[in-house]
Amino acid sequence: MNKLGLVNHYKNIFFFAIKRYEGENYKSMREYFASILVYDLKEVVDLNNKRILDVGGSNGEFSRYIGEKYDCEIINLDPNPTKPLWETIIAPADQIPFEDEKFDLIFFRGVLEHIPPILHQASLDEIYRVLRKDGVGYFVIPPWYNPHAGHGLKPFHLLPFPVAKFLRNLFFKKKVTYSSLEEASLYKVTHSKTIKMIEYSGFKLINTLDTHFRFHILTKIPIFREFLVPATAFIVKK
Repeated sequence: MNKLGLVNHYKNIFFFAIKRYEGENYKSMREYFASILVYDLKEVVDLNNKRILDVGGSNGEFSRYIGEKYDCEIINLDPNPTKPLWETIIAPADQIPFEDEKFDLIFFRGVLEHIPPILHQASLDEIYRVLRKDGVGYFVIPPWYNPHAGHGLKPFHLLPFPVAKFLRNLFFKKKVTYSSLEEASLYKVTHSKTIKMIEYSGFKLINTLDTHFRFHILTKIPIFREFLVPATAFIVKK
């Protein structure tokens, strides 16, 4: 992927927003965003001849996409994979079962909001531990105050949970059955807090990007980035 066609990109974003749970679309969506990840990293790191870990990579769609296209060693890590598609280690982000400085590149995409806040810093610290010196990390979060961040409750997740659940079930076909955000493993994570945790772990922040709408300048503007960016990518270096 040498060039990102924005018109086609927006078509894909819209399609997956509406139909991602139909057929094989969810798998295709994850593979598409894996291609976005590769595009975002193309000027930062060459994926060939790298040892890569995808932390919280679900069933390994990202790992398979990259492992089949690049000459690299890539491992998927997830605590609850359902149908692994690639070599997968079963473990949580805060207990990565590898030695120090094992990997050249680590992905941590769309995971932090599903981890209890008490384990956020520990998870980033573990990633720092297993990343080699000068290694690169690609972390993505949906800032909590953006309508996209609510996952199954969006765009009502900022309302009290009973109200959010009622409105979601009233207006959408896919129903919410859980009784709390904690039961859904959905937690508040913000751009500003993520930067603080990244820096506390010892990482150097290289860049921030808007993975969805590609308005990268918005990720540089405090306050606005918490509301206007659906998903922010943090490119970091150890």
